[in-house]
Amino acid sequence: MSQISGLDKQKLNSCLDSSKYKSYVDRDNALAISSGFQGTPTFVIEKADGSKVERLLGAYPFPSFQAIIDKKSNE
Repeated sequence: MSQISGLDKQKLNSCLDSSKYKSYVDRDNALAISSGFQGTPTFVIEKADGSKVERLLGAYPFPSFQAIIDKKSNE
């Protein structure tokens, strides 16, 4: 983190030590787990009506997304 230009390391550490935002992070983490996310990045691709949900876990090139989107368009 010391490599980030303009970062006030003391303020950052103080914020982390205070756990000021811990409840927000815990809530978001619980939502992700309950939604079936297993890591980052995770992408959710579904039809416009919210059906046919498919998760793509990991970093993939655009053609991987395009193949899933094309498949969903034809379902």
